[in-house]
Order: sequence, then structure tokens, then C-alpha cells
Amino acid sequence: MKTKRNALVIVDPQNDFCDQRGSLYVDGAYADIKRLAAHISALSAPYTDIFVSLDSHDVNAIFHPNFWLDEAGDSPAPYTMITPADFTSGKWRLAAKENEPYVTNTFQVIREKKLPGVMVWPQHCVVSTWGHQISDTLREALSTWRDRTGKAVRYVFKGENPYTDQFSIFEGVDDSYPETAFNKNLFETLTAFDSVTFAGEALSHCVGESVLSYVNRLENETQEIFLLTDCTSTVTGFAKEEMLDKLAEKNISFICSEAFTE
Repeated sequence: MKTKRNALVIVDPQNDFCDQRGSLYVDGAYADIKRLAAHISALSAPYTDIFVSLDSHDVNAIFHPNFWLDEAGDSPAPYTMITPADFTSGKWRLAAKENEPYVTNTFQVIREKKLPGVMVWPQHCVVSTWGHQISDTLREALSTWRDRTGKAVRYVFKGENPYTDQFSIFEGVDDSYPETAFNKNLFETLTAFDSVTFAGEALSHCVGESVLSYVNRLENETQEIFLLTDCTSTVTGFAKEEMLDKLAEKNISFICSEAFTE
């Protein structure tokens, strides 16, 4: 009898999202990660492979406050939405004019996709900082899984392009750059598994968009897709039910982490 191959995809389990000291802490994420770590450490957790994505940014990025200035020379507060009209009118201008050709292209894509604009987030997941690192609780669980299976955790870096958001682990909002183009290799690797389970932060953004990117292209009708609903939370101000409804329409199976734990 063929042994089933089951993949776990953990989206952005990093300190800036999952630790209460993090710059973009997702309310509930600390408890999510504890449950996920316990789930992975359980001998009955059925994952043959684990993939972990890492949101990876530079300080100077279109979605960080210091990228922008108003007429008074002040940067926007976190959670400010900069619309295409704001950029065109000069309500918000670039701190470095050298970025103008790239940002002009970004807002053209935003218009074409009928998106509201660029959300300015607190500076987060800057490469090499504490906030970029994986939560200690999860890191220890991943070490336990490595020791048990002899396999390596597979890492996926995303968000490295400073001129566009990248919520999905598979593609950026502006996918015209090499590093934000659809990650065909990752996608095809995951399609070979019998099941793929998603968890991580945040459901309203990177987790939800990753699942949607994946299932919208998936042609393997026999593959099971799961979401660990008790191992993901939503950014404050965004409705969890809205994303869950979108995923339910795609026939994603919602499960609790205890479902695979004896």
C-alpha cells in the first residue's frame, strides 16, 4: 500500500507577527503558534514534508512609512492606505524620487486589478532582525520533526521586492518582477502531495491569499486541501469570516490541530 505524502505549509511564523513584542503582532498569533508547535511535535502528526515561508523585507519598501512623505515632510502613520489618486495628486510623495518609475508601474497594476491602493504597515520582517526570525516555540518543534524524519524544512522567501506587496507565497501583487512572478516550482512541488495543509499568519492576508493562489490553479481534483483554523488569526480590523467564506467556496476543509493529534 502506498504511503500518503502530506505537506504542511506554514506561512510567515515570524516574531514580528507571532510575538506580542513584534511590530505587526497579529492578535491571537502567539497562541496559534503554540498550538501549531504542539501539533507538529505530536508523533501522530502526519506530515512527510514541511514548508515555511518567511516574509523578507528591506527597511526601504513601498509598504513601510519611511518610503513616503506628505507636503509637510512627514511619513504616514501605519495602516494608512495610499491610493493611486493620492500618488498622482502628490498627497503622498516618494522620499526618494529615484523610485518613481517603479512605483508608477505599481499603481498602474493596482488600477488594473481594481485594488484600493498600498497599505502602509509598521516596519516589519526586515531581513536579519529579530522580527524576521521564526518564533522560538515553532523552531523547537521543527527541530523535533527534523530529528524524527531526517528531513530538511523547506524555506520559501517572499516579499523581497521593495516595490510591491506580496501576500501570497506564490506571487506578488505586481508579478512583473522575477522575484514576484508566480512560483511555478513551489506550486508543482506541492501538487505532488496527497494533501496540503496551511497554517500561519495572517489569515486575512498572507495565509488566505496563499491558499487562493494555490487552489485557483490546482487541477489535481484528488488532492485534499486543509486549513488549520486554530493555527491562524486575522489582522485587527479585518473580518476573519470574510476570508473563511472565500476559502469555503473553494472547498477547503477546515480542521482543528487536534484532529491529527492523539
